[in-house]
Amino acid sequence: MSREEALRLADEPVTAWTNAEVEYEPRPVRNTFLVELSEGDLTWLFEEAQRRGVKPSAVIQALMSQARRAAESLPADQEAGDGSRED
Repeated sequence: MSREEALRLADEPVTAWTNAEVEYEPRPVRNTFLVELSEGDLTWLFEEAQRRGVKPSAVIQALMSQARRAAESLPADQEAGDGSRED
């Protein structure tokens, strides 16, 4: 398409674009949480991120995924509580 044609089409209503195709991809769902870390945990987080060559958020995401996989592999009777048992 030439520049002149693009400028002409830009002035026309979208309905005039008979061969236009709209592609839609939903954006991934994201949530942000505020977490207070101790000075020691914060230091460890930044050092671990530097060691891995990633941002601290990538370390947190990896740890979260690891914890989720571990929790999903627990027997059903341990999932309801905190893992401690009353005998």
